[in-house]
Amino acid sequence: MRIIILIFGVLGFWSCANEVVPRPDRVLSLQEMEDVVFDLSVLNTAAKVDKASFENVSITPLSYVYKKYEIDSLTYAQNDLYFASRPLDYEYIYRRVEKKLQALKVAHNKKAEIEIPN
Repeated sequence: MRIIILIFGVLGFWSCANEVVPRPDRVLSLQEMEDVVFDLSVLNTAAKVDKASFENVSITPLSYVYKKYEIDSLTYAQNDLYFASRPLDYEYIYRRVEKKLQALKVAHNKKAEIEIPN
């Protein structure tokens, strides 16, 4: 009985060691993925606020980011899925992006306070 439990335990442990999502051919580093997510967040917001400007230059946030980081939609999608299957890495990326967005907001608010005449 102990041997059967041991065998199932080893098989269970071994099956958990396999990655759920296969590693993409081109894996972005944590820093690269963080930069991509940050840029997409800022650009998507800007595109919603000033849609006309983005339409005038015929650019979308995704196409700009793909060109900037020399990736395509498949590479981005594979990396997003890959990091999402690694919760600690995914959380790390999004916490860092959140901190950057907060810092950008604070800097913007300080600049706005300086520019407003009393």
